[in-house]
Amino acid sequence: MNNIKRKVIFALCSIGMNLLIQPAVVAAYSEPVEQALIVATKTQALNQNIDALLNKYDLPGLVLKIKHRGEIIHYSAHGKVNVDNDKPITKDALFRIYSMSKPITAFALLQLVDSGKISLEDDIRTYLPKFQPFEVDGVKQVVTIHQLLSHTAGFGYGGGIKNWVDIRYLLANPLSRNNTLEDLVNDLSGIDLKFAPGEKFEYSIASDIQGAIIEKVAAMPLDTYLSRNIFTPLNMKDTHFSVPTEQAERLVDMYEYDAGTFEQAYIFNKEKILFVEKGSDSKFLEKPTLLSGGGGLISTATDYSQFVSMLLNRGKHNNAQLLSEELIDKMLSSHTKGLDTHFMPRVYNGTGFGYGIGIKEVTGDTRKQGTFFWGGMGGTIFWGDPQSELEVVAMMQVEDGWVGLEKWLIPQVYQLINN
Repeated sequence: MNNIKRKVIFALCSIGMNLLIQPAVVAAYSEPVEQALIVATKTQALNQNIDALLNKYDLPGLVLKIKHRGEIIHYSAHGKVNVDNDKPITKDALFRIYSMSKPITAFALLQLVDSGKISLEDDIRTYLPKFQPFEVDGVKQVVTIHQLLSHTAGFGYGGGIKNWVDIRYLLANPLSRNNTLEDLVNDLSGIDLKFAPGEKFEYSIASDIQGAIIEKVAAMPLDTYLSRNIFTPLNMKDTHFSVPTEQAERLVDMYEYDAGTFEQAYIFNKEKILFVEKGSDSKFLEKPTLLSGGGGLISTATDYSQFVSMLLNRGKHNNAQLLSEELIDKMLSSHTKGLDTHFMPRVYNGTGFGYGIGIKEVTGDTRKQGTFFWGGMGGTIFWGDPQSELEVVAMMQVEDGWVGLEKWLIPQVYQLINN
């Protein structure tokens, strides 16, 4: 029985008992009971809307967790692991979270800043000296920790043939799962930056380079550092770089939304939802050599909710301060104001980028100014809205489905909490 149902039943039982003793107490109970009933009705409507969405577009299952003012107001699992069989998705389902790994890695690097082991203004070659000096058009450049965290360093992801730098990334293949983080640095070394550091924003391999710095400075593998300093303190017991053997059946199947462009991805198209991979066949069942801080983690809605709650609580969890409030403020502030922000205007209006995370610079799409958020290529999304005291984690495994899911879900959530 969920918390809302318990509150309604408790309130009704309390009224019944008090009516036997003091009829005058009815007025005192009417307002909270009315509010609880309204929330219960809205929650039921949201459940029905989610089921309708999945059915309309032949989408696989969704796990949704919503907290408001520190309390869980909605936690549900809908649909099936695979639309062609009857296995229901469960709340503890494991998802490939891809770029939702980035805020976690940024947080980990900031912990090392907090402890005084590195500085935001340090040259990254101080810690990764195997990088050849960075250049743009033959001019040497310095890349700082701050620029690395804010994705304003000049790195790219490659994968295209529009320019020679992208082709170099494609040929070097630094994100091969067979690479170590040291191999990744070696593969990138000597490739020109795409622009002078600080000149613009470009979403990039910077988060994986952050992982390499964490390993060097902390003198331990990235997975060990994350486990000791983030996952264990937050009780994120299901967040790893691969699925433990005994939990393999919990990894969901993968689909793809073959939308073509961001604009086309705003609304789901049933004809373009394609099956890609069974969970039982996934590469995430085997531990990779590459511990990708930019996109390598698997997790659950509950685990990731712990991380978002801690960010909303300004770095604090169970009386432990995992990151200073000063650095939380830096992480959750935009560092790209006035800069070209690459693809983001096509998806998010009035948005900048903090440290490993998107930031609403102005109120818009009903989310308030200061809302922090991001998504994963595999269809997972989250946001935290400090002004509304709201956090949302939604996990669906549809590659490139994060755009459509977020556009659909935002108004649904705010309708739930608006009284």
